[in-house]
Amino acid sequence: MAEKYPGWSPYNYTLQNPVNFTDPTGMVVEEPPVNGLDWFADDTGDYFWNEDEGKYEHYSPKDGSFQGYYSADQYAEPVGDYSIIFDLSGMEPDDEYDPSKTIWSVAAPLLAGFEKMSAVTFSEVKDISDPEKYPGVKIYSSEHMNGAITLGNLIITNPDMEGANTLDHEYGHYLDYKFHFKYNKTKYLQEIGWPSLKSATESTFGNKSHKGSTTEKRANRLGGEWSDNKTLKKR
Repeated sequence: MAEKYPGWSPYNYTLQNPVNFTDPTGMVVEEPPVNGLDWFADDTGDYFWNEDEGKYEHYSPKDGSFQGYYSADQYAEPVGDYSIIFDLSGMEPDDEYDPSKTIWSVAAPLLAGFEKMSAVTFSEVKDISDPEKYPGVKIYSSEHMNGAITLGNLIITNPDMEGANTLDHEYGHYLDYKFHFKYNKTKYLQEIGWPSLKSATESTFGNKSHKGSTTEKRANRLGGEWSDNKTLKKR
């Protein structure tokens, strides 16, 4: 990266300005997260920007519980390992669906069950994939599906949830699976899939909000950025 900084010796740290910059890889200086960034996560939890409050919503890294609002000082450094959201709007749709990246251990029995029920009710499991808008994924719709689920690069929904808000959101889960988890099925299920299913169950049978959980907020931010869905960006 030395050619990017012709006026600086490569034998310095953060352009001699460790207050305003970090250099986590030893390659190039970076500005840490600042107020207004949609989402970042570090060892202390997840932070989602709330435009109305002008602050971050802070969620616990242990159980995802809301910890209150947090206002970062400019150039405040994240703690330990961290990740940030990228602007995904306007990206070229260069993905193609790859069946090897589908989480078949969950998807196969679900689809098989829906096919059997559809044979009895004379309905059908419809393929509503849209490779132009949602590249890299297969999308199926069945009236027997309660809600919507993303299993790696396969989305299953029902006819009442085929709108942009649902599909943009579910595609956000896929983007998380692709960019953050690097198609690691086990890690995705552990950190996103099962916690998401748990919060959905708790919201159905308890008083917790599924939409307010960190897994769903991540999907909202990612899917919203991809499609420039302003409704999802604010959730």
